[in-house]
Amino acid sequence: MALDLPTEHLRTFVTIADSGSFTKAAALLHRTQPAVSMQMKRLEEQLGTPLLTRRGRQTTLTEAGALLHDYARRILDLNEQAVRKFAAVEAEGNVRIGIFEEVALGPLVDLLTKFGALCTKIHLELVVSTSADLARRIETGELCLAVANASYASGDIEALWVEPYVWACSPLFEGVGSDPVSIVTEPLTTGCSLRDDSLRSLEALGRPWQVVFSSGSLAAVQSAVRAGLGVGWLPKSAVLPEFRILGEAEGFPEIGAAQIGLYQSTKSDSDAARVLAEFLCEHLRQPDDALALAS
Repeated sequence: MALDLPTEHLRTFVTIADSGSFTKAAALLHRTQPAVSMQMKRLEEQLGTPLLTRRGRQTTLTEAGALLHDYARRILDLNEQAVRKFAAVEAEGNVRIGIFEEVALGPLVDLLTKFGALCTKIHLELVVSTSADLARRIETGELCLAVANASYASGDIEALWVEPYVWACSPLFEGVGSDPVSIVTEPLTTGCSLRDDSLRSLEALGRPWQVVFSSGSLAAVQSAVRAGLGVGWLPKSAVLPEFRILGEAEGFPEIGAAQIGLYQSTKSDSDAARVLAEFLCEHLRQPDDALALAS
């Protein structure tokens, strides 16, 4: 006959193993010590082997207990994940989320569509803008969440992924080796330490520069680069197939990468926003070693 291990008993077992004491486990679980002892007795009887050894006030795992401990943790983790998933599906409300223009046509929008199909009771209102504008709207409470360049954050945000930036130009542009370098970028009045550092690095190589076109619209910047107006300062994901990426061989310094993060407004804390934030972090967050590249 197949055995069904009650999650309640497994949770008690793991709590005893982790705390090293029946008394501490009972307090953590808000149960009486006799109730905790009875649950362990039933679990040991069900498995037909001792799981815990008590020496004075200290409780340790037997060999069988050590084996069960790993499985019990995984079972409880899966149980918790399942409960969270169903809670997410049942969550309801309105969430205004902003995304920076560089990813407005990428997989992030597809991911939000997937979320909308999963959590049908949550209504999403999507705002596409610059990272600087999204950060401002988070501060004022106009947005619940935003995925944007972390450079504009005034406080802690959730790190998601690293976005490389590059110099790029159209085959129509003939001034790659000319000085001053014609630059196409977002307005310099829009604060961005990565961009400012990139321009200083260009100067350090003896390459003076001048901005010939600037816009807060990524599409406008791409169009200006495509038309051959100058060298674009662009996220790599926004480089069009016909563009040429420039490097040290052409006299352009390596730029590096920006940290993209999830902004969360302190003025809008709802279950719907929390569910979406957890969903985005689960699907977009890169490993810590990748995120460290931008720090």
